[in-house]
Amino acid sequence: MSVDFGSEWMKIGIVSPGVPMEIALNKESKRKTPTIISYRDNIRTFGEDAQTVGIRFPKNSYQYMLDLLGKGINHPVVKLFQQRFPYYDLVEDSDRGTILFKHDDETYYSPEELIAQFLVKAREFAEQSAHQKIKECVITVPCYFNQVERKAILEAAKLADLKVLQLINNHMAVALNYGIFRTKDFNETAQYVMFYDMGASATTASIVSLQNVKTKERGYVETHPQISVIGVGYDRTLGGLEIQIRLRDHLAKKFNEQKKTTNDVFKNPRAMAKLFKEAGRVKNVLSANNDHFAQIEGLLDDQDFRVQVTREDLENICSDIFERVGNPVEQALRTAGLAMDVGKIWKIYAVIFSNVLEILWSKL
Repeated sequence: MSVDFGSEWMKIGIVSPGVPMEIALNKESKRKTPTIISYRDNIRTFGEDAQTVGIRFPKNSYQYMLDLLGKGINHPVVKLFQQRFPYYDLVEDSDRGTILFKHDDETYYSPEELIAQFLVKAREFAEQSAHQKIKECVITVPCYFNQVERKAILEAAKLADLKVLQLINNHMAVALNYGIFRTKDFNETAQYVMFYDMGASATTASIVSLQNVKTKERGYVETHPQISVIGVGYDRTLGGLEIQIRLRDHLAKKFNEQKKTTNDVFKNPRAMAKLFKEAGRVKNVLSANNDHFAQIEGLLDDQDFRVQVTREDLENICSDIFERVGNPVEQALRTAGLAMDVGKIWKIYAVIFSNVLEILWSKL
């Protein structure tokens, strides 16, 4: 199986002899599963079930763990995570120099252990679809992962009793998928393609060259298609999550301004979890509409919340974010030694996972 494990979603592919790769479905018959795991009353849930538990008990529901791999308690990414989700109790693992989630007084989870549980669930989906046991896998990782972070993924797979055949960079996985169905379009002249990927927590841009290369093997000259990554740029904190967090805080301020209760909504984890979910929904709607109402029943102290949010409001609170959208593209072009104005990039292939496509590209 292949596992595309992201900060917000997970997809599982199955490769069988003589059969085109297929995507394994989860129990809701969907192709992607939210990477959320929750514990409540000695019951462990994943995906959409875990999302439901997470609204009521956010401290017992773990998500966005990918960027925490292989990092110490004082790492800037960990500090940013604590700022975004203050209800988690993160402690230092003195033996490994990394972090642990304190679940209760007796239970601690490392990010590797939590991801391992997801990989076990991924194998379960794959085995149900393939109707046979699966022990080997390929896992995608972000291109900016260092060796410590990659080793942490391998440790998670080891805990899940999976043999990792390959860790493959996200952009190379996309490039292979793009090129494998277009080999007839290749020739000996290099063609350049840019892949732009805005995910939940990070944004990457990569430039690859595609061409046919002649090789001499066993006395025969053969022509093979070749893909080479020649430029990469990224921003590890630019993504849909940052937009959603800012919109969540904007809604929280609006609720406090209404003075329906004397309690501060920012100090109530359950209320903030509700606002986070609603911010995600409103963000999606505003990608295609000029305004929308955010509304939550019984947000805090049995007080309902309803407020209008316009696209202009979203653009104002995220104005500095939109200015960063083009930076990974510039980095990728610079490292590749190419320039957009000379026409060397003949196609841009965008993989945008956040649902603010229209807003983002209007700012470029």
